[in-house]
Formats: sequence, structure tokens, C-alpha cells
Amino acid sequence: MLDTVYFNGVYTSREKAALHVSDLSILRGYGVFDYFRYEGGEPRFISDHLARFRRSADGLRLPLDLSDRELEEIVRELIGRNTVGDGGIRFVLTGGYAEDGYTPQAPNLLALPYAFSAPAPHFYQKGCTALLHVYERQLPQVKSIDYIEGIRLQPTLKKVGAQYPLYVDRDDHVRESDRSNFFIVRDGVLMTPGENVLLGITRKHLLRVAASLGIATQEGSVSVTDLLEADEAIICSSVKGAMPITKVLGGDRFATRDYGSPGPVTRQLMAAWREYV
Repeated sequence: MLDTVYFNGVYTSREKAALHVSDLSILRGYGVFDYFRYEGGEPRFISDHLARFRRSADGLRLPLDLSDRELEEIVRELIGRNTVGDGGIRFVLTGGYAEDGYTPQAPNLLALPYAFSAPAPHFYQKGCTALLHVYERQLPQVKSIDYIEGIRLQPTLKKVGAQYPLYVDRDDHVRESDRSNFFIVRDGVLMTPGENVLLGITRKHLLRVAASLGIATQEGSVSVTDLLEADEAIICSSVKGAMPITKVLGGDRFATRDYGSPGPVTRQLMAAWREYV
């Protein structure tokens, strides 16, 4: 069971934890979060995630008064109180209860455990399909709770047979997916956008894995043309790990590219990732 949650210093049941309707996360979508996995009762890359959570809070000017040590204690207490050995923890810091409905107040801090459900194996064997979509997130390096566009796109993705969007900016550079970073492989080089994106923890560690394998890496802009002319493409996140993209749909504006099957660099990274984590 995953019934126990943390809410402002108190461990309580999931059904009893509740925010007041004046919270800015409800009224204005103002808040940040972070999510990470734990396996066998051990959190994965927790220091990286807590550092990003703190950066996101700073980006929205929300005070996070607890130390990293105190936050980790919350994580370990939640894992101990719940009975699932493998799962995930989501920290949420909201804008607080605002009488005027607009001005941030003392934030509310929640930590919520979840069971882990891995993507279907065939997405790693045959790859997934991504849809190019013109959209730029506000404050892209802040992991905010605003996922309006990704949720709004779900019917469109289902209609065209894609699993994930790839967001394209006004200059036709591909930045990221709704909940993931991405890479391309071109002439043996692993390339990933390095600016105006959320700097994912899995992305960070995949770059380290690639370097340990002797794969050249490059962080910088990736254009739609780069993606469509690449040899391979990869999407990555805490939930997905490294997953091959084997087809990119261009929608109404761009061309479509079919990579066929996962490429050799992608397969090498997927195998190494399983060992790394």
C-alpha cells in the first residue's frame, strides 16, 4: 500500500491530506515539483533531484526552508512507512493560501509516494513515435506544475498514433518533450539541447554513461533539420530511462522521418543504462 503521504510536517493518509481552495496551485497553477524513483527502498539520484527542486523553488521565488538532509529524511520515512519496495516520490511546493487569489504566501510542501509502472517493453524493442509540435514553455529551467499543453495534446497524440510530443520553438529548434529530454545521434555523436530546456537528471547521467562508453557528446541547439537528418533519436526521463524514438511525425508543418528500428548507439546506451542504475 502507498497510503501515507507527507504534508507540511505531518505524515498522514492520502485521503486526509487536503489543500485549501485558496492555494495558488489551484487558483493560478503556481507551484513546482520534482519526481524521482526509488528501488529496493533506495532513492535514485536523490541529491540531483533535491538540487533541481530547490532551483525550481528559487525560480518561482518560493522559500523552501527545509535542508536537503531534512528532505531526504522525509523521503526515507515515506519509503519506510509504505510497503512498496519500488516506486517514486513526488515533492510539490505550492504558492500557498492567498486571500487575494494572486500573491504567494507561505508555501505548502507535500511529498507523495507512487507505485512505479514501467513503459511497455515493445517501446524499447521497436521504439516510440514522437510528434513535432510548436510550443515554448514558460521558464523552461523551472520544473513547474504547469503541464497544460502536454495534457491538452493527449487526444491529438492518440489520433495520430504518437506517444510523445517534441516541442519546437519559433526558430525551429527542438527543445524537449512534455515530460522528457531527448537526444539525437548524428555521425556517431550524441547531441542534446543544452539551453532553454529543463535539465533532466536522466539526461545528465546518460551523458556520463555515453562518455564512459567513449561516445562523443555535444550539448547545444538541435534544429528540426538536425532531427530529421539524424541517424538515431532517443527520449529519456526518470520513468523511461533511455527509449528509442523510431518515428517522428511532422504534423502540418514539418516532414516525417522513419528511423526504422533502434540504432546501435541507442541499443548500447539502453544496455549500459540498465547496468548504471
